[in-house]
Amino acid sequence: MTAVARLRSWFLRNLLEAAERELGASALASLAARVPARVRPHLSLDRLRTTAALDAIPLDEGEDALLALDQGLGDVTGRLLERLAREMFARQLVQAAAAVRVGDLYGTVARLRGPLEHPFLDTELTFELERSDAGFNLTVGVPGRPRATRLLRHVATGAILAAERFARESQAEPLKIHGETFADRARIEAQFRRASDPPPAFEPSPTSAARRSSGASRIGQPTLSDEVARILDPSLSLGRARTEVKEQPPKRISSSEMEAVKIPVPDPALGPATPVSQRRPTVPPPPAESGPPEGSKQRRLVDPRGVTLPAIRPPSKPPKA
Repeated sequence: MTAVARLRSWFLRNLLEAAERELGASALASLAARVPARVRPHLSLDRLRTTAALDAIPLDEGEDALLALDQGLGDVTGRLLERLAREMFARQLVQAAAAVRVGDLYGTVARLRGPLEHPFLDTELTFELERSDAGFNLTVGVPGRPRATRLLRHVATGAILAAERFARESQAEPLKIHGETFADRARIEAQFRRASDPPPAFEPSPTSAARRSSGASRIGQPTLSDEVARILDPSLSLGRARTEVKEQPPKRISSSEMEAVKIPVPDPALGPATPVSQRRPTVPPPPAESGPPEGSKQRRLVDPRGVTLPAIRPPSKPPKA
């Protein structure tokens, strides 16, 4: 025989006490007057306070009581259950300070698995906690019970908010919680870290192009190490200067920069100029030599152009034997 899933009575009592502190006793009294008769005993705070610690009610009746509480005093979105669960788990963390890991929200939520599973009897709960880039993901559920899973999602969200109050990480962003329910599994995403953005696509900009051009123009400039070497060894600067002179391209001079060739104008006082075909090269006079001794006769030749040629000396007679 399969055991019927149940819910502990003290769990309903703790939620109703949190609702009384937030909304007042009159709100609970009006709610009990509007719900069906079979659910009314489970919403009576006076009766629940008289129950024992091990008392439990069927899970179906517990679901009806929680849904009536959310619909009668809340906005049917589950926000009221989240606030009540946050207040309930905050009181438990104050009493069990060892469950709080200061500065570690993930570790504190992991230690709340027991308080979440303890109210349910004769049924298994799904509790899967994993880290993510922005925080962590929590998957909870009651197998085969979609309605209980939806209610459990709001209760687990309240537990995360209570843990964040005591174990807030340093330099963390405001906690953001997003939850969705798929049949009998509910996924809760808690984000309190900034996820790394993907690198932008490379796109050359004018600034980068200008930096590349300026870097290329600095290739030919001497570096600090070159200047130090030149100071220590002056011959390096001389060799570098020669290299720079050789590498300089030949300078081109345009026709507009060249000076016009001036043609000499003949002087009218000297008469007409001699044609080029009739001109003869002028032979420079030979170096002056010491003249012959007085009394010697020598033949002197005269050049028809008016230049006196050196005299021709007769050959000397060989001495007689």
